[in-house]
Amino acid sequence: MFNSLYSGFAEFHKFVREFRAAVVVCLLLATTGHSRAQDCGPHDESLEGLPIVKITIDNGDIFDLEQEDQNLWIHRWANKLHINTRKSTIEQQLLFVLEDGYSQQLIDETERLLRSRSYIHDASITAEVVCGKGVKLTVVTTDNWTLTPSITVSRSGGETRTAFEIEESNLLGLGTEIKILTESDEERDSNAFVYRDKNWLGELKGLKLELADNSDGHLYGVDIDRPFIKLDSKYAWSLGASSVEKENPVYEDGDEVAKVEESNDALQLSYGWSDGLVDGSVSRYRLGWFADKLRYDRVDDPNIELPEDVDKSYPFFEYQHLEVKYVQRVNFRVMGITEDIELGSSLRARVGWKDEAYEATQEGHVVQLDYKFGNFISTHTLGVFQLGLSHESNKTIDDTGRALMQGQLYNFRGVNHSYVFSSRLEAAQNPELFERIEVGGDSGLKGYPVRFQNGERAFTLSAERREYFNVYLWQLFKFGFAVFAEAGSAWDSGENPVWLSDVGTGLRLVSTRQSSSKVLHIDIAVPLSEKDEIDDYQLYVKARTEF
Repeated sequence: MFNSLYSGFAEFHKFVREFRAAVVVCLLLATTGHSRAQDCGPHDESLEGLPIVKITIDNGDIFDLEQEDQNLWIHRWANKLHINTRKSTIEQQLLFVLEDGYSQQLIDETERLLRSRSYIHDASITAEVVCGKGVKLTVVTTDNWTLTPSITVSRSGGETRTAFEIEESNLLGLGTEIKILTESDEERDSNAFVYRDKNWLGELKGLKLELADNSDGHLYGVDIDRPFIKLDSKYAWSLGASSVEKENPVYEDGDEVAKVEESNDALQLSYGWSDGLVDGSVSRYRLGWFADKLRYDRVDDPNIELPEDVDKSYPFFEYQHLEVKYVQRVNFRVMGITEDIELGSSLRARVGWKDEAYEATQEGHVVQLDYKFGNFISTHTLGVFQLGLSHESNKTIDDTGRALMQGQLYNFRGVNHSYVFSSRLEAAQNPELFERIEVGGDSGLKGYPVRFQNGERAFTLSAERREYFNVYLWQLFKFGFAVFAEAGSAWDSGENPVWLSDVGTGLRLVSTRQSSSKVLHIDIAVPLSEKDEIDDYQLYVKARTEF
């Protein structure tokens, strides 16, 4: 009996040992299989077309406190006081959704779209293969500081401008912008309110409301649109209406000699369609209607000749062709910020027809053309060319038109040093007195007062050496300086131009972690010709969008 029990116990013990070994083997196989499942994707192969199975959004702070140079008290307080862009706000702007096929084109476009939002400092999207059957995407963003109260006193070409502004470009992390502005310059005093949402109703529609009460009138405007969001977008639409009343100053030799009151009520709507991205290019078409009612009146000079009141109302057809590619660079138009530089060519042409049947006071065509081309001429030299043309024929009054041709040549000498050469040629056909082309101050030739010359033609040239300092104060401010020389003139058709020239130098300052990212210019320019009528130098202080 005992032998039987012992034999049974031995067999049971043997079974337990064999079972335990089998369990261990199964666990090892399962663990190995799990490990392989996590790393079984073809990492060296293209991800194109694989379904997107997961999207993770990492909506970062303004500063990375794990970095020693971004962990001062000012950085910690900025992160605490700032409301981060919501994950839902970022998600609504992605150009892809779950189960879409992976597309590097859309990934790149989404990164550019996110970086174009003023409240986002930088954005990147990384992909990870899941067992060769899908792709996990991680969207990483860092924010900008978006609440910007400012008091500005700027001086350009002998004129002073003051402004108080408070702007929030990411209200509650929703991507909504509001701005309240009070400003005074040589033309008018203005109190304005602006509301803008580029992701209205969460569908990448745009909504803009603008209200301004000015010393010489008002501005009311509303725009709603659904743009061609990406290169492969198939449709777009827009609706806009505005009412503007203002006084246009008329200048001679930089001095105001009269004013013309203008009221302008406008309406525009359009619908566009496209086959999307085909063989690396995009063709888009748009049909629309434009209506504009212009009225003029004298303000302080009974002898000034007024423009004729005009009612414009016409249908239009627009064609756009894009062959666009992008490169990234730091220290291009601003400082210390990743910028997406648009290369390739783009063309936009619009044709409309005014007719009395549409309640227009004039009959004739309306033509607009815009062309842009950019490319690297050599490894370190980038050329950009722009052409703009507009022409409007009229049955009973003179035709009007405008032509603008400008080019820039950027020669990059490393990250912190570049040369920029610019030229601009502009011509106007039968412009009104307050629409003449001007040079002086911030319209070119900083060594001369604002609107020092005006006419129907203008030509300017400039050469500039730019230096970007390596100093990055508190990871907040970047500095640079420029040395420049300028020449040009504005004159009337049939007259000989009086050429102006100046040289100067100036400092540049930009707050890289702020949503506005405007570059503060502090320049001193010395005129080299026509010096008898003006000061020995001009001080130029102004915030601009470029270096």
